[in-house]
Amino acid sequence: MFTDTWYCAARAVELSTQPLARVICNEPIVFFRAAKSGDYVALEDRCPHRQAPLSMGRVVGDEIMCVYHGWMVASDGRCTHVPHQDSVSPNAAVRSYPTSERWGLVWVWIGDPAKADEGTIPEMPWLVSDDHSTILSCFHAKANYQLMADNLLDVSHADFLHAGSFGSQAGQKGETDDVKQRMDVTTQNDCVRSVRILENVALGPMASAWGGFTKPITRTTRQRWEPPNTINIELRMENDENCITFNHDHVMTPETATTCHYFLGFTRDFNLESGYPTDEDMRREQEGVVLNEDIPMVEAQQLNKIRFGDPVDIPGQADKFLIAVHKRIAELNR
Repeated sequence: MFTDTWYCAARAVELSTQPLARVICNEPIVFFRAAKSGDYVALEDRCPHRQAPLSMGRVVGDEIMCVYHGWMVASDGRCTHVPHQDSVSPNAAVRSYPTSERWGLVWVWIGDPAKADEGTIPEMPWLVSDDHSTILSCFHAKANYQLMADNLLDVSHADFLHAGSFGSQAGQKGETDDVKQRMDVTTQNDCVRSVRILENVALGPMASAWGGFTKPITRTTRQRWEPPNTINIELRMENDENCITFNHDHVMTPETATTCHYFLGFTRDFNLESGYPTDEDMRREQEGVVLNEDIPMVEAQQLNKIRFGDPVDIPGQADKFLIAVHKRIAELNR
């Protein structure tokens, strides 16, 4: 896990004056929106009095009240009121965390608050673009956040795990191994990028329906990784029938060493006015793919890594992007 960095904590629509408990990097945090100012607040999820979870409390104005004994805690973590006494000990305080709302997501800074720089939050302006349609989803996975991210860095899994949904059909022995990939990977500063092209490849039924494709297509996947674990993917599918482009953005946030929060943004520039797919179609389909295909596979990987003592992976040529990202992570952690 990285420190002194922004982690995605929630979708903005998840936060209100109803406290939300969430563990980020092993740290229990309560999130809420201040009733007066509308600010997003993140505090240690405990009352300094008897350690009751503040997430069980109630937001009153811009403060949160512990419902156990009525102690009031301000957005900076200071206790401002103790029932039945005139003063409050300066030691009655909990940690507060910097927060920022960007692209429909709420981010929390884990590390030294003095180093928090909103300019380092990953850029994803298409998520709020007027000429695109976006859905945002949140999942919980019983897997390490890097293992969950590796599922996206390993783009070739779409040819198999997602072949029956929105993936393509390439590389299967004796059937589609005539479809070859072209792949290029580059590293610049903290970011790693890749471009993968499959030509004359058949699509799964879901993706075929999106573009009305009845024939093989050229599938171009452009990916960008940046720390701590944001993967931006632009996918272009085209032939002489149609050309569609969409972004899917994956933000992984560690909960514990073996669990994580997974935020997905899916943005499209096609069929925005009417017809299929609607936003409801996209949400149902994309959440179905993640919940029924991606997460079960990665959770099974996590279990096997524990069972077998975390054996070393044997990489293939299609893992170039994943290998480059892991190399950059090792360099950043030195």
